[in-house]
Formats: sequence, C-alpha cells, structure tokens
Amino acid sequence: MTTFAAFTFVLLALCSPALADSAPPARPVATKIRFSVHDASTTRSFDLMISGDDHCASASHKLASQQIELKACAFRDTHLSIEWEVRGSAGEYRSSSSIPFERGATAELGSSAGPRLTVTIQ
Repeated sequence: MTTFAAFTFVLLALCSPALADSAPPARPVATKIRFSVHDASTTRSFDLMISGDDHCASASHKLASQQIELKACAFRDTHLSIEWEVRGSAGEYRSSSSIPFERGATAELGSSAGPRLTVTIQ
C-alpha cells in the first residue's frame, strides 16, 4: 500500500501545473518599430525590425546638412533601449532612453527646443 501511495503522490506531482510565475507572453518572431525624428521643419521616419534572433536594430541617414543615427535593442522582452543622435549645422543632440517593449506603446523623446523622436512599437 505504501508503494501505491508513493507512486500516486509522484504521479500527481509530475502531472500538476507548476506553481511558479507564468512566463511572459512570447514576443512575435519580429517586431516593427517606427521612429520619426522631428527637427526644425523636417520629419524623417524610419521603420526598423527587431527579431527574436537579433535583439538590436539600427539606422543612419546622412545628408550634407544633417546626420541622424538610431539604435534600438530589446532586452528580456520587457523594455526597448534607444540611443539616438542628430547632428547638423546648428549643433548636435544625443540621447539614450528606455521604454516598455509592448505592442502599441508610443513615446516622444528629446529636447523641448530641439530635435524630438517619436517611437511607436507596432
């Protein structure tokens, strides 16, 4: 009888759901992120993809009068780390921020009197 009780206990323990916290929902294979840089009277938009294999994406745009560089990395599927800079004849602006990595999240970053970056996770 003891063997049967032990066997039943082990079977129930192995078949019951785990008591640990459930894992965060799996992120899709690739996530599209739209960046829009607003500077003076111009707006430049960039679409980047972050996949499950490579957690970072970057873009750069160079003109004679302006240079824009963006880098975004997803960490542990919980937040998006963003580094960006804008250089032009009037000066240079550089920033790094972190926002929640959730579909539909939007953030506006930057200087009140200078360049602004709008980030939308789609």
